[in-house]
Amino acid sequence: MSEEVMQNEINHTNSNVNTLFPVFLKLEQMKVLLIGAGNVGLEKLTAIVNNAPAAKVTVVAKEITPAFAELAKNFDSTVTVIQAPYDASFMDAADIVISAINDHGLSAVIRNDAKQRGKLINVADKPGLCDFYLGSIVTKGSLKLAISTNGKSPTVAKRLKEVFNELLPGELEEVLDNLQQIREELKGDFSHKVNELNKITKTLVEKTAPKDAEEYWFL
Repeated sequence: MSEEVMQNEINHTNSNVNTLFPVFLKLEQMKVLLIGAGNVGLEKLTAIVNNAPAAKVTVVAKEITPAFAELAKNFDSTVTVIQAPYDASFMDAADIVISAINDHGLSAVIRNDAKQRGKLINVADKPGLCDFYLGSIVTKGSLKLAISTNGKSPTVAKRLKEVFNELLPGELEEVLDNLQQIREELKGDFSHKVNELNKITKTLVEKTAPKDAEEYWFL
């Protein structure tokens, strides 16, 4: 079978597979432009400060809700709020752009401005205009899981977040610290270290897998 035919078969087989490439950004080393300070803007800012509280965020909005203003005030050393109409020049100092406005026409303009400047952009509730999505996040100390449904169902992602929050034990941070110490003390080449850590962590699957796991698949 030729390489081209094999690739075609792979593409056909995976036609329904989520092809998004998952990454974890060091957002605290980047500059974020958030456009909009309403309810959706509040949701986006909350996600940012919960995951990267030291991230530098510039907010541009004509109107700012009291709830948004209150949250921004709590992070006044890193979150700058500018009450003004959108202008493309605000993008110049940004690495990432998030648009959280209820205006499809202006959202398209913002998307085009971002692409012309080589900026990655997320447009709330407009998957076709996004370079990336903001998924549901599960955090247990140093462990972080991001859940994506390829934009099909944020509700399912939210429910899965609840499931993982319940399933994952609170002692995981201690486990991770211990494994880090073991990894640093292991002798041998990379392959040997991987094999040893695989043996140790295999017990985690046996301990955390619930006997009645099928009860969780109610979605």
